[in-house]
Amino acid sequence: MSNATQHTRMIPYPVIEAAVHGETDAVNEVIRHYSGYIATLCRRTGRDENGNYCTYVDEELRRRLETKLIISILGFDLN
Repeated sequence: MSNATQHTRMIPYPVIEAAVHGETDAVNEVIRHYSGYIATLCRRTGRDENGNYCTYVDEELRRRLETKLIISILGFDLN
């Protein structure tokens, strides 16, 4: 799958519906779909032990964003 195709792939409606109803596998699929975007939002630049700049994913922020996504999924109105 090319990058262009990968970025335009949408989550199928039955998966969204199942996630809204609390099915664990469907919620995990939605999180997996957005995991790259979440990781991009959580990138931080810091210094390593040698003083060199490095980029890393802030794991605490990533977990917080995933939690907010789960709360939003479960509160989503399909009507």
